[in-house]
Amino acid sequence: MSTKAAHYYPTLPGHPDAAMIARFRRDGYLAFEQVLTPQEIKDASEGINLLVKKYAFNSELTEHVGQSAYAKSLKNGRGQLFKSKVSDFHFQLEGGYEPSPDRLDEMADHIRKFQSYATELPIYDYIANHHPRLKALMEAVLGENCRLYSSMALCKPAAIGGEKPWHQDLAYFAVNRFDGMCGLWIALDEATIDNGCMHVIPGGHLAGPRKHYWSKVDCEITTQEVDESKAVAVELKPGGLMIFDGMLPHETPANTSAKRRRALQFHYQSAATQVVPRPEYESKFSGPDGLFAGCDYSLVQKDE
Repeated sequence: MSTKAAHYYPTLPGHPDAAMIARFRRDGYLAFEQVLTPQEIKDASEGINLLVKKYAFNSELTEHVGQSAYAKSLKNGRGQLFKSKVSDFHFQLEGGYEPSPDRLDEMADHIRKFQSYATELPIYDYIANHHPRLKALMEAVLGENCRLYSSMALCKPAAIGGEKPWHQDLAYFAVNRFDGMCGLWIALDEATIDNGCMHVIPGGHLAGPRKHYWSKVDCEITTQEVDESKAVAVELKPGGLMIFDGMLPHETPANTSAKRRRALQFHYQSAATQVVPRPEYESKFSGPDGLFAGCDYSLVQKDE
């Protein structure tokens, strides 16, 4: 794995200039050392704990699913899952951790993934939809009237946080075009090589869809489709962030350190990008052989 450093801007300007956007088009990502304020970082991180305390083991609000349907076949599917009954919000714990209603603070530090949380707390709605500099950045990249597609908080517990292998986000998203989707990844804790920071392949978005398959860990790009010697590590301080193209190959290694790694992630779509029936999407996200190259859930063996 390469440990080459990414290119950074000290901070995000109020209005990104043409040179910055040209770099994004070329490299497929931009990284900024400091954007959120200390209070915004604190509120966003504490929000994870608040939502765990609100929903975990609350039978009125939450369904405790237990392990996901793919628990036996995928390492990243083995964590306990909690789903809200009143919204789309849900969260998954790291595999192997057994939660208890009397240890909710500890439980919050064993989160693997938060999903669909943008409307759960004012701080998340503000960051996702109203933060002036983030909104200006998304509009500079995706055009006016771009909108939030999804919200996800990716957390790697200390020592046990699992890897997310190389993939393209658009291998998952059933949309009609691939030039109008971007991810926004925001560090809430320091993100380092040791605790699983983002790694990207600059310019890798320009090669189109990469063939994905289901490994024992997750859906990932086939080995021959990734040249890790070209990868760069995007290490970030709390409040730093990166924006990346939906076609950019990226991964986050396992957390082997004694420090947790929390981050927020949002995806945005341009006004011209629409969710479409899966057959239409699969016909577009295809390789040179004309076959679907993304994550085909029908190929995953579910638990008996």
